[in-house]
Amino acid sequence: QWTTRELELPQPSVGENSLLEFSEYVPGKKLPPGKIPSTDVSDAQPLPECATTKPSKSNGAPEKIVCPHSGCTREFSSRASLRKHLSVHSPRDHVCAECGKAFKESAKLKRHFLVHTGEKPFPCTFEGCGKRFSLSFNLRTHVRIHTGEKPFVCPFEGCRKKFIQSNNMKSHLLTHAKDSTNE
Repeated sequence: QWTTRELELPQPSVGENSLLEFSEYVPGKKLPPGKIPSTDVSDAQPLPECATTKPSKSNGAPEKIVCPHSGCTREFSSRASLRKHLSVHSPRDHVCAECGKAFKESAKLKRHFLVHTGEKPFPCTFEGCGKRFSLSFNLRTHVRIHTGEKPFVCPFEGCRKKFIQSNNMKSHLLTHAKDSTNE
């Protein structure tokens, strides 16, 4: 079912774009300096028959699974990662009647529409705060300000920084990328 691809595709370089795609959080997992983590999120969608794998290197490195989309050079270490990635190639058929913004899923369009209605059904329950949010996710993130919880830990060896939001950690990861280019 899986075929081997003869054509070697260029490896994406480590830079701002690859760091911004990092969305993995593994408690207690540390990486050595200079290593950038990859996204690996499971999804239950079937893989296309045309997904290919590159042969493994003689050093025993795992095979890479190549995105089957024409012109896409992304490679993945697992089929679950490829399934997650394939959604970026989906058509954006759900269009907001208010502003024309298009979405790949109807649920995302419904969530977006709260921007136009101004509805904020999720209030912060901490006394004296009074903030309200249109998305429950934003409320959960906000509550960490009150609790002091910082679940996003920098994965670099020797770095002990923790963050309330994953985006703050992603920005922080850029400092490690700059440090590795200065060496």
